[in-house]
Amino acid sequence: MNSNWYLDEEFWRTFGPLMFNSDTFARGEEEIGQLLALLGTSAGHVLDLGAGPGRHSLPLARSGYTVTALDTSAHLLDQLRESAGELPIEIVQADMREFVREQAYDLALVMWTSFGYFEEEDDHARVLDNIRASLKPGGRLVLDLVGLETLCRTMEPVHLTEYDNGRMLVERPTLVDDMTRLDNEWLLIDDDTVHRTAFSHRVWSAGEIRSLLTRHGYEITAIHGDYEGADYDLEAERMIVITAIG
Repeated sequence: MNSNWYLDEEFWRTFGPLMFNSDTFARGEEEIGQLLALLGTSAGHVLDLGAGPGRHSLPLARSGYTVTALDTSAHLLDQLRESAGELPIEIVQADMREFVREQAYDLALVMWTSFGYFEEEDDHARVLDNIRASLKPGGRLVLDLVGLETLCRTMEPVHLTEYDNGRMLVERPTLVDDMTRLDNEWLLIDDDTVHRTAFSHRVWSAGEIRSLLTRHGYEITAIHGDYEGADYDLEAERMIVITAIG
């Protein structure tokens, strides 16, 4: 398994259209509306890490925010650039493990499980330290994750999705390493062609992510089960972690 799968442009070219389609963009706009209402903010400079083609950057900019959209994938950022037009979005191709702008942002977002890509625990720590340095005093970080509790309830050994164009995606997820990582094998069947990939992702329980963030200087203000502020419990579909710094 390629530990740097997220740096593979061919992965995004092949599987990106399944992740970033009209339905997921519509959900992204709805998620941002709900999240901004939950946060009670109306303006500011936002850092969107792992922004991809702009599922969340675009509605943020349309809502009046100045956005820095950061991703490693030139392929995905080209799509964002085409969609952004004159919107106030700065597009940056960089690795979140390296990117720091001292006290530049009011809000940082790492959405759609983009926090957790790395194999080394120190890399996640570096990202948190970089974000903290990049936030203004009183700034906030929001992590959008799938918690271990949710995976234990919902994960299937094999999941099949059939698309309108006839393509089929087979997913084979497995929790490994004492249930701290999710390994996934994807097979995309497109007529007579099968595209195969495998990738791994760090997962945390609510208690584990709380401890990690606290160690890196964040104050946890809430952990919700959705973008509207539901309790994080055994019925939660997402784990929305809201933090603040002094």
